[in-house]
Amino acid sequence: MIRNAVTCDREGCLALYLEPEEPVNARFEELITEAGWVLRPAAQVLPGHPAAPDVLAHLCPACAAGRGPVLERGKCPTCTGLAEDLEAGSTCHYCRKVVPHLADEWC
Repeated sequence: MIRNAVTCDREGCLALYLEPEEPVNARFEELITEAGWVLRPAAQVLPGHPAAPDVLAHLCPACAAGRGPVLERGKCPTCTGLAEDLEAGSTCHYCRKVVPHLADEWC
């Protein structure tokens, strides 16, 4: 299966968002913005970038909130950042996305 993906354009950031495997009735651009990714003109995101004014750059939720760049990959569905299991659920160190535990997984 071929899926769309987006990476963060901030230098040194390893963030990645993969299109969900299950069918979704939304365009990919809508999915990434719902997940907290930011699309901005490249000149605003990457100072000194020689791109034309209409070229867009992608910022992951962690970089957009000032908590990035993502330095370690893990299982976060929003940015593939490293997450830790807390009582509320699996919580990403970078974008702070919380994925609740299934009832039978958490003791």
